[in-house]
Amino acid sequence: MAIYTPRKTPSRSRTGGKTGKTNGGFTSLFRRQKQAAGKSAQPQRMVAGAQRLWKWKRLLKGAVLVGLLVAVVGMGLWGAAQLLFQSTIFRLTDIKVSGTHIATPRQILDLARLQQGGSLLRFDAKAAVARIESHPWVERAEIATNWPSAVEITVSEYQPFALVNLEEAKERRLYYVSHSGRLFAKVDQGQELDFPVITGVRRDKDVDTGRLAKGSLAHAACSLLEMAARGNAILPIQAISEVYVDQKNGLTLYLVDRPFPVYFGMDRFQLKYSRLIKVLEQLYAKKQVDGVKEIRMDYLDDKVLVTGVQID
Repeated sequence: MAIYTPRKTPSRSRTGGKTGKTNGGFTSLFRRQKQAAGKSAQPQRMVAGAQRLWKWKRLLKGAVLVGLLVAVVGMGLWGAAQLLFQSTIFRLTDIKVSGTHIATPRQILDLARLQQGGSLLRFDAKAAVARIESHPWVERAEIATNWPSAVEITVSEYQPFALVNLEEAKERRLYYVSHSGRLFAKVDQGQELDFPVITGVRRDKDVDTGRLAKGSLAHAACSLLEMAARGNAILPIQAISEVYVDQKNGLTLYLVDRPFPVYFGMDRFQLKYSRLIKVLEQLYAKKQVDGVKEIRMDYLDDKVLVTGVQID
């Protein structure tokens, strides 16, 4: 009797057999697809790079054309400007200066930098006004340009009505002062001096940016002269020779043809000026003014002391 021995079938591992073949197929397929994708991406990158290069060349070409166009236009404008500047149409043939009394027309023209035959196209009126107004006597300047070849300059000068004897360190210097209290020009030799003088003025106490400081005694002295400048017949500004500023005692007024002082003190100058008019009117009416030694407007609040004579 024969013995049957069954054949052993080889065992299949998890990674072997059909499954292994399937996995291997997927892997190889993925690799082929990846290789194909890599091969197809390389031409795409080359195309994109070529497109970018073409765009840059196009932009560069456009920039060069624009630059050339700007240069051509600029050269054309420059050439046209040179032709205009050299043209005789805009040559200055008529220059007028009016309003000068102390400043001379020649000084004004030099400050404006104007001369016959110059080009009106090169003239800066705004800058010229600023230079003209730097002249110490010029308060305001106006320039009218009448194209194509005429300029008219109108000047307004400061009007002095008093002098200020300014003390600075160890020096004293006379300045003209305007009605608004501006010290606008130094008094030079040979210039007019027939004005009342405000003395005792100190730069560190009474002057602020070229003006008599508001609230200072020097400014009060200027206001006192303003009252006299209104034309009162008893005490006109022409009758005043000096107003002395004393930081402790206030203002003292001196007349042109009388030697006695008039003491105003530190305050209420308008009221005291009005009272002084009445006192002087009585003195002149009674012909007693020659006997006066001093007048004290600061004696009492409601009293005036006149030394040397007896008045009501």
